[in-house]
Amino acid sequence: MTSRRAVLLTAGLGAIATLLPVSGCTIRHSPKENPTMTDDQPTAEEALRSVGIIVPDAELTVSEGIVVSDLDEWSVRVSFSDSSEAIADWVSETFNGSEGLLVSSDGATISQRFSPEEVHEGARYLNGSNPEDPSATYTVLISPEGTDVVIAAARTSR
Repeated sequence: MTSRRAVLLTAGLGAIATLLPVSGCTIRHSPKENPTMTDDQPTAEEALRSVGIIVPDAELTVSEGIVVSDLDEWSVRVSFSDSSEAIADWVSETFNGSEGLLVSSDGATISQRFSPEEVHEGARYLNGSNPEDPSATYTVLISPEGTDVVIAAARTSR
């Protein structure tokens, strides 16, 4: 009887895991659940330097990012706010004059590291990687007002 319960439990969990992506739920792995992630997440400054982005002169907040692969060594989000002029100057300096691409509709897919709920029409985004370390990637999302920035930075092992 115990083995039958185990089979039913395993089947039930498999069905739930199959339904979660359909229902819009996201399964995220924490570094402790994912043995390929390191327990040492970088600081905001370390993450930005790692992906080849100039560290802005602003108060930075770092949080856990969305893990998209078992190959992720780390995934963090770095966010900051400033005046639209200061952010425009930082973007121009950091990305050689590029202003990024315009988000055309709410929920548009710009990266696996951003959920559709975070992406709004009128925002701008830039994707790239560190030329010296292509496994260190980023997606920058700038609010439609141009005053808030979220950078999804990650490094994968190859």
